[in-house]
Order: sequence, then structure tokens, then C-alpha cells
Amino acid sequence: MLFDKKCSNSIEKYGKRLEGKCLKDFQINKISKGSDKGGFNKIVEESYFKIDNNNLQIADFSEAGIELKVTPLKEITKKKSSKSLREKKGLSMKERTVLTMIDYYKLAEESWENNSLREKAFKILFCFYIWKKDKANLEYIFDLVSLWEPNEKDLEIIEQDWNTIVNKIKAGKAHEISEGDTLYLGACTKGANANSKRIQPFSEELAKQRAFSFKRSYMDMVYEELLQKKSKLLTSIKAKNQTLESTLENIFQPFIGKTAYEIEEQFGMEVDYTKDNLSKNYYFLLSNKILGVESKKIEEFKKAGVTLKTIRTDKNGLPLENISFPTFKFLDLVGEAEWEESQLFNYLVENKFFFVVYEITTETKKQFKDLDSFEQRKYLKLKKVKLWGVPSMGLDKMEELWNETKKVISEGVIIEKRGARNFNNLPSSSFNGVGHVRPHAKDSSDTYPLPDGRKMSKQSFWLNAEYIKKEVVDSKE
Repeated sequence: MLFDKKCSNSIEKYGKRLEGKCLKDFQINKISKGSDKGGFNKIVEESYFKIDNNNLQIADFSEAGIELKVTPLKEITKKKSSKSLREKKGLSMKERTVLTMIDYYKLAEESWENNSLREKAFKILFCFYIWKKDKANLEYIFDLVSLWEPNEKDLEIIEQDWNTIVNKIKAGKAHEISEGDTLYLGACTKGANANSKRIQPFSEELAKQRAFSFKRSYMDMVYEELLQKKSKLLTSIKAKNQTLESTLENIFQPFIGKTAYEIEEQFGMEVDYTKDNLSKNYYFLLSNKILGVESKKIEEFKKAGVTLKTIRTDKNGLPLENISFPTFKFLDLVGEAEWEESQLFNYLVENKFFFVVYEITTETKKQFKDLDSFEQRKYLKLKKVKLWGVPSMGLDKMEELWNETKKVISEGVIIEKRGARNFNNLPSSSFNGVGHVRPHAKDSSDTYPLPDGRKMSKQSFWLNAEYIKKEVVDSKE
């Protein structure tokens, strides 16, 4: 017998024989079709672990209650100075980890204490392998094989995510579900194409076919924890059943209504008054002081894929700036075949944003702009904080923007010089009311090549200030 099917330790020990090896080393020669994304998983299940392929809602190792997940890693730039073993090794998750299909009707009748997700998500044997584009799948090297169960704090957040998804279904809004709604547990689209839809119990509107999944940012941290061989608990969520959002709101509540200068004074921050302008990190560091951390990478935020953003608004609540995302390479963008495999989609669904909103207290925006940055901080009052993910409608609008941007770049960007400035025909802020494309470069020499060989200033996708006002600043939720 290969292993004791009822014993967790025996199953894990047998799986660990894969570490540092590929399937060829075990005389496994079965090849899956390149277009079959689940093909390699099936080979590992059937040929190595001798698990019969089935679609039953039970764990793969049913007698031990263990699910098997064959999970790809991709190579990234190594960061030798990082404290993260994952970054030192130069490895990261290639994709989210799909757990099980969602049956809207069945899920609406389930409770957290007795739900079908438990068999597929709460005790997993992860087989992490290093994916390489130029290698045959039988040559993929397995990096780490380990049993995993979510710790108590993670489980609380997974429960909150599950309830968020279920509550939308019960409200007849399964068609509005977005991966941006949740932190760790997502409801990713799962079907032959974007038109794969199914009926839902409390609405006549068809909803996209979806599956439960662990987000890529969360899986990076699971992998890191397994590498470290120890559990890393969320330190700031101390009260049981308290959400990350409510914890953050409670932390910032005593500072609401205070100016940035007053908060700075309270913490005794040392600011260089000899400089003409404040450091770009000033408001970020101010938020860290309130949170009680010094590091730029807050562990709780990193684990949940949360990015901290500071917003300054005028008296009407309109942000003074749009919200930017990382730059994209023109050649990479036009080479992306599917929206849900694009860099932009993955960034939006893998990240939630923790907005810290400061409101200008001077009479007019013009008066505020006349002040230097050291004076400005005396007239910016902390108004609110909000943990926010891009909703379903926002994702649809960003997909429109992504498609139009691809089209313009593929057909050839039109660049016109007017005076000292260059203008182009990439989608502007008037395109669909949600997002646009604009430069995100250090200077005129900071460029990427276009498909036709020309060079153009680096660009990125942005969220419109008006959209952020509606979704974040004016939101009562």
C-alpha cells in the first residue's frame, strides 16, 4: 500500500516524496493536453496518489478528510534582503486556488456550521510546483508539499467572506457578486466563457457561473507560512468575530476630525521643516503611526491583499487626485487574451484598498493650493476610513476600459504634440465614468516600447476621482 488512506501523517509523508523532484522521476509518463488547465492536477491525482477522478462534493482523501491541491508557483525577481522566504526564493503564486463550484440554490440553504465548502477548504494537502512556460508539465519541479489548515483568525475572515457571498445570493444579487467583495475567500467566475451563466434562487437575473477560491495574495501568505513551518496569526484582530474593517475603524476613530498636523504632534513625529515639500510618504507614515506599525508592509494588509491609499478631498468631497494602479507594458497588454487572466483584473480582484480620507478645511480649493505642503497639513482633517474592493459593476467598466485600451494600442496610438505637451487617443476620464488611462512616468525618458516600435511614456490605469467620491467618500456603508 502506498500510504494509509485514513492517516494524515501517512498521506503527507507520501506526498513529500515529490519535493525537489518531477513526475518523470517516478516513471509517470502520462501527458495532458496543453489546453487542459486541470490536466496536470489530474495526472498527479490519478498517477501519483492513485485517486480516481470524480466530481463528488467530498474530499479527495475522503477517509482522512483531506483535499488535494496541486498548486503552481511562478518565478519572480529574488529579494535577498527580504524577511520573506518566498521572496528570497523568488517564487509567488501563479494564480488563485479554485476550491469548488458554487451552487446558488444549495448555498442559499446552507449555514456556516454545515456547508459544502468545508470538505474542500479546511484541510488541504498542498503540492506546490514551479511552473515554467518552456517546460513540459512532467518536468515541473515540486517545491513544497505540506498539510495545511486555516488558523483560527484566518477562519474568522474566511467565514466573513463566505457570509458576504451568501448574503448577496439571499438578497437576489448573485449577479452582482465581485471578487473585490471579499478578503481571502473569493467567488471567481468559472465557465467556458464570460457568457456562462446560471439561474439564481431569488432573482430572475442570470448570474455568472462561479466557484469558491482562495485569492492569490492569501495563497502567497499560506505558502510563506508553510515555508516558515509556523503559524502567523493576525495580531491586530483581537476580538472574536471582529472584522478587519471594524478593527481598523475602531483604531482610527479617536483621530477622526483631527488635522494631519495635530496627529503628527500627538505622535511626536519628526518632520524635516527645511524641505520645501513633505515626503511623499508623509501621510502613509502618519497612518502607520495610528496603526502602531513602522514597516511599509503591514502583515495583516499583505496577507489580505490590502493596499493603503490616502485621499485628500475638497470641501465637496471630491478627491484632489485620481487613484493610480501599477504601470503596464504596452506589449504585454496587447498580448493578454482574456480579461480574467489580465494583469489589471488580477490586481483589482486580489487587492482591497484601505482608504484614509482627509478633507480640506480651507474655504476654497484654490486657497489650499496656494499653501506649501507644510502649511497644507494644518488644514487637512481626517474625515473617515474605508476598506473597499472594486464592486461587480466597477469590474465590468474596467473590462470595457481594458478592451478599449488594447484596441487603441493594437491599431496604433495617435500621439499629437500641442505646444510643449503630448496628447494621445487612449481612453480619457470621460470614457465610461469609472476609469481611464494616463501617463505614470518619472519623466519624458521613462518609456515603454509600443507594438509599432515607437516609444511612449509609461502609462497606467486610473480610477476617476468622481467614481472614488461616490464609492468611498460619500458611501454610508
